[in-house]
Amino acid sequence: MPRALPSSWWFVASVGCLLIASCGHDPDVAARRNAQLLDQAAPRTRVFSLASSAHEFLDPARIAETAGQHLMLNVFEGLYTYNRGDGPPVPAMATHHEQSPDGLVWTFHLREGLVWSDGTALTARDFVWSWRRVLDPKTASRSAQLLWFIKGAKAFHAGETTDPETIAVHALDDRTLQVTLDHPTPFFDELVCELAYAPTPRHVVERWGLDWTRPEHLVSNGPFLLVEDQPRVRATLRRNHRYFDAYSVFLDEVRVLLSDDDQTALDWYEVGRTQWLGDRALPIDKVPSLLGARRVDLRSDPKLCTYYYSLRVDRPPLNDPRVRRALMLAIDRERLSRHVLRGGQPAAGTAMPDLFGASHGYHALQVPSYDVERAQQLLAEAGYPKGVGLPPIELLHNTGDGQRLIAEVIQRDLWDHLGVRVTVASQEWGSMLKRLLAGDFAIGRSSWCADYPDPLTFLEVFRSDAEANYSGYRSPEFDATVDAIRAETRRDPRNALIRKAEVILDRDLPYLPMFHYTNTTLVRPYVIGLEPHREDKHPLKYVRWATSAEWLRIRSGERIHLPPFAVAAPAEFEGPP
Repeated sequence: MPRALPSSWWFVASVGCLLIASCGHDPDVAARRNAQLLDQAAPRTRVFSLASSAHEFLDPARIAETAGQHLMLNVFEGLYTYNRGDGPPVPAMATHHEQSPDGLVWTFHLREGLVWSDGTALTARDFVWSWRRVLDPKTASRSAQLLWFIKGAKAFHAGETTDPETIAVHALDDRTLQVTLDHPTPFFDELVCELAYAPTPRHVVERWGLDWTRPEHLVSNGPFLLVEDQPRVRATLRRNHRYFDAYSVFLDEVRVLLSDDDQTALDWYEVGRTQWLGDRALPIDKVPSLLGARRVDLRSDPKLCTYYYSLRVDRPPLNDPRVRRALMLAIDRERLSRHVLRGGQPAAGTAMPDLFGASHGYHALQVPSYDVERAQQLLAEAGYPKGVGLPPIELLHNTGDGQRLIAEVIQRDLWDHLGVRVTVASQEWGSMLKRLLAGDFAIGRSSWCADYPDPLTFLEVFRSDAEANYSGYRSPEFDATVDAIRAETRRDPRNALIRKAEVILDRDLPYLPMFHYTNTTLVRPYVIGLEPHREDKHPLKYVRWATSAEWLRIRSGERIHLPPFAVAAPAEFEGPP
């Protein structure tokens, strides 16, 4: 049982001040720091350094975690790639595509003269082989679900058929790839930007097996080559001179320092070892002082990503929906966001960030997320008045001071408001992920970031057959609704189905949504090309140093924004008349 401690409110406030060392900041110190940053002209070399979490895999077919995605998106490139900022997808290995009138058949035309980094020709057949490999159950890809939009892909991945020819992707010739989809998917050109859709070199994979991703063996097709990989220490990329657009890539080398500790990543940046925090978050205790100092190198942008805890709904006591709802209503997310995180993260009542209004005309479901009286009533109805009779519940999170602080605030809220005893356990990311995948937990720290800019991405993760459905949630009604969303192309009926799926998910509550992310980071003022992106995708081929004229504007207080590439996007398919 937790020892007696002061109320949560004062506990949070005092911890926050202690971690910051001072609840205020010195304007003179802040001004001097900004002046120092604006005195740091771009280096003479074209070497870019950043921090990152440790990656799990380097194989595009097997990568599922953020760190591996961010690293290898610069080493492999698909038919299209992400724009600089939130613009439409940019042609990469393909120059363009056509769609059939019914929106089901997509035909991609590859560039002439494409080669792998070893000089071997890259053709449409490489895409066919690579996509089949992702879907092959023996590959054990956690990203295979991204390819289920293709006709026959899900059945092959599920083992219902062993004939890869049933997957509707075919090479019509060396430079023409044709794909038939299960349902019209207007955002399919966004999907093919994902790493799971990138080609992999068959001749190398078949020669070296699992060792094919070692730097001495790795052959790729992106703007950079992986030349060094020291697990949990660093990775190094160098410009790929055989890349089709190599002449427009500014950077010669990218150095990625690896750590799972946010404070370490911040220290590297502050002493000049890196020029960008990369995918590392700012330490929670440092965010208020950095925001208060109005640092010229601080950026904060919305992000299609949600932090939540998965609940194992198939075993007691969390198999009782009243217990799950009680936990949900007893946690003060607004206070967590405002007084603990303090980085502008919106408190979450559902899995979906409310960022689809302009693009889809859809606003996320708004639900009550904090009601202590109702929480106590529900727990009593479940047979545990004031927590009496309820066994301790373990909350599992990955290591890091920020993760620990969030877990401790939740632990305290549940004890103070419900008398629920929560034990907090932490493990490094890889070990924790194995427990999540095995279902060996009660409450497990999770998150979901959009794979593509559509509300469906935040619903599919809770399908019965989804790889990242750690909670063991099974709902035929929810699955059928998600299938209906896939099939519907008209905006209003589709949005009605999305709302229905959100209502079902909120009713069953297989998770505890906590907050929606913001991408708050530090980057040297002279670095150009890292534009805000809702999915937090930043191809490093766009990065360069500011020109002399741009640097003068930056020093005068202006932030230089480069526009997205003007690429024609297909009109939204509305179905046959």
